[in-house]
Amino acid sequence: MIAAFTRGPDDTVHVELQAAESRLLTGLFGDLLELLLDDVPPGLPDEVDPLAAELGLNGLGDDTPPARPDDPALARLFPDAYPDDPDATAEFRRYTQPDLSTERRRRAAVAVETLERVSDGGRLSLAADEAAAWLGALNDLRLVLGTRLEITKDDQEPGEGFGPGDPRTAYVPVYYYLGYLQETLVESLGG
Repeated sequence: MIAAFTRGPDDTVHVELQAAESRLLTGLFGDLLELLLDDVPPGLPDEVDPLAAELGLNGLGDDTPPARPDDPALARLFPDAYPDDPDATAEFRRYTQPDLSTERRRRAAVAVETLERVSDGGRLSLAADEAAAWLGALNDLRLVLGTRLEITKDDQEPGEGFGPGDPRTAYVPVYYYLGYLQETLVESLGG
């Protein structure tokens, strides 16, 4: 049986995971976290200073905005806000990307940490804040995997155009599985 999130008491959600599902998700969220950690500029603190955040300071030490990521998956997570205006995009990145990156790393870390409770499979219960982190992390993971599967249109099938020997075809069912988990999580949070 494929795991599905269900609503529990006190704004919790539950999912029954097989050991293989738990290992798969732990590996995927761990890979996402590594990808996001690779995006942290040298010298940028992992934690945001609350005063600096309140004042709108990004902690880079100067006014240099983060560059557009070279990795297409990271570029999908941090797209150009104004594709036709590089200056406006750079300014937008300067004020938003550090906080967005920190939040994306936090959500992936929450997913990995909660999965440690069911490393051999079992019922995973998530508090409301953990479920919200999972929802964001699942979305981020699907964006990354969709980029790796070269999905560029809403109606495109994952892996469309891949040759029979393309190793990425193994991730097509994973992409659908993550979408199913995301859908059942949204439904369980909706009531």
